[in-house]
Amino acid sequence: MSFAAWAIAMSWISACNAVVHDIPGLLAPIQQLGTQSGVDATAYFKAKPGDFVHPGIWHTHEDLERMRDVFSTDIYSQSNYTMQGPKAYLSRGAISNYSSFTYDVRAAWQNSLMWYITQDQAHWNLTSDILNAWGSQLVDIVGTDRSLLIGLEGDLFVNAAEIMRWEGNWTEAGAAWYGGSGFSNQLYWLFSRQAAVIGQANYGMISIKSLLSFAVYLDDVDLYNYAINAYINDRCASVFSLYHPSTGQSSESGRDQGHSISGIGWTALAAKTAQSQGSDLFKLGDNLLLKGSEYSAKYNLNYTVKYDPSWFRCEAVLVDGPWAEISEQGRGISNQRPIWDMMYYEYVVKRGLHAPYTTQASTAEGFEGRVFSNVDDLPSWGSLVFAY
Repeated sequence: MSFAAWAIAMSWISACNAVVHDIPGLLAPIQQLGTQSGVDATAYFKAKPGDFVHPGIWHTHEDLERMRDVFSTDIYSQSNYTMQGPKAYLSRGAISNYSSFTYDVRAAWQNSLMWYITQDQAHWNLTSDILNAWGSQLVDIVGTDRSLLIGLEGDLFVNAAEIMRWEGNWTEAGAAWYGGSGFSNQLYWLFSRQAAVIGQANYGMISIKSLLSFAVYLDDVDLYNYAINAYINDRCASVFSLYHPSTGQSSESGRDQGHSISGIGWTALAAKTAQSQGSDLFKLGDNLLLKGSEYSAKYNLNYTVKYDPSWFRCEAVLVDGPWAEISEQGRGISNQRPIWDMMYYEYVVKRGLHAPYTTQASTAEGFEGRVFSNVDDLPSWGSLVFAY
């Protein structure tokens, strides 16, 4: 290309009134051939945009009605929280600058809940400001671990927006009939389309859970069905590839207990979104996810469990695997890995199933307040937001 042609192209691009200046490279998803699970994934698919339930990601309208304001004193629940962003570029990897986004999206999510609970306009205003600011200023997400950033922070981000849009009548800045430059534009290009290449194990399940959330907000039938199929059939990241069919051993159990436990939470959050849409993924594989919870709870309560060294994650070599023995790293029950209430309420309280170790773990961890370390990993507040 000549310099003159390049200059013309650059002037044309700069004249375009769009926040996303360049469409990320779209890598086609790897198609799954057949099924490894024996489950007909199409039974959980959507047929048209009107099939989506709103609000319907982690919290339905009925869920919100059950909530109380026990977390009203948390710093991220305050309407006078000071926004840390926005920034044009976010990176997670060797160079990381995403903490401002982490804090802002948590404040947006918790303030959206506070607005619903209290109907205080100040909470609505703060959440709106955060969603609009980041939705109108973010240009790109980069770095080797951007899928984690997209799947963790991005999920909280869209959950806040879902509540605001469908319960608070929020209309995002930049919305227009010809295609906007605000939140939905960012969600479509920078979040959902970059997460569509699903990785392995927990990394992949984080993408799956966030894709389900993004698809619901966007009423994207194809994306939703793609993520549902991955949850069931992906050979490296599905619920059937993460947990041993007999024992519930995690494919990350030999790596460390932090990833084993957190993975249960991420898998449950994906199932929670599907549940809000009328599909029960929690029951798949004869309650396989509960088996996973029982296995990890038992081991982390200092009991002995059976370990199969042949059950490990895809590409385990990337994280110094596979592993001959179950890992002691990070062993123990802590409310800084807040997954036990979510599992307890879903399987024991709601379904009446016997889960002695999950029940013990829920009791042992105590109150699930906000996570103070790895504040982006899990939503926390389980006894409040996931109780029935």
